[in-house]
Amino acid sequence: MFNYIKADLYRLFHKKSNFVFYGVVFALFIAVVIIARTSVEGTTPFAEGYLQLGIILLTQFFPLVFGIQAYVAVYTNDLSANTYQNIFTNGLSKVEFIIGKVITMIVYLLTTFLSGAILYSIMYVILLMIEGGSFDFESFKNLAIVSVTIFLGILGYSTVANILAYFTQNSTISVISMGVLVSGVILQIFNLISLFTDKIEFLREYTLSYHMNEATNGMVPSILGGEASYSASFLAWGVALIYLIVASVIGVVILNKIEIKEGK
Repeated sequence: MFNYIKADLYRLFHKKSNFVFYGVVFALFIAVVIIARTSVEGTTPFAEGYLQLGIILLTQFFPLVFGIQAYVAVYTNDLSANTYQNIFTNGLSKVEFIIGKVITMIVYLLTTFLSGAILYSIMYVILLMIEGGSFDFESFKNLAIVSVTIFLGILGYSTVANILAYFTQNSTISVISMGVLVSGVILQIFNLISLFTDKIEFLREYTLSYHMNEATNGMVPSILGGEASYSASFLAWGVALIYLIVASVIGVVILNKIEIKEGK
């Protein structure tokens, strides 16, 4: 299993398209900050607004852009190439495969988050040096909590999306599933249904999207100068881990039951 993880990570960290993607996104981020800093006028330091920008990026931009990109990079390669059969005939069990993929996703996603955090922090320090402000450790602590929430949420979403991926063995369906999950479409559907009936209202609280949304709502006021509510974030962490474990077990069951497509 560890050889498989090592080979998978080598593939990811030597894939030029990944470097191009992150290079473009990070360059755009720097450009947006520079443009915003030079165009905004007022008595409020831009560094304060920069912290608010951080939570918007974490809760809206990161899951949709980095979450989906990480999912595509880690999981869809084997689907697109129909290499499941080759992997399993070479001695890797279904359990080892799923655990290995989760570990690969964790490492890849953690690298993404850390890279983004380093860039974000450097830009913040530069803004403080320009404006002569003081480092807001409390807001950064809250941003760190939001980061952990989003990180675990993406992991939970990815394992749920894999249930369809393993069942259909279709990369397009799996990516669409991931997009639907991270975008909060499921929660919006429940919200719309609740306008007409409350008979399935209780189901909404069992969705990961609901707890992710509650966690975000609890932390946004802290970035805006209000009080933070940590309980919803900690609960979301637990729910995300439960989703990760349960969906992984279901994935093993599906892989053991279905007929694996012939490898190329």
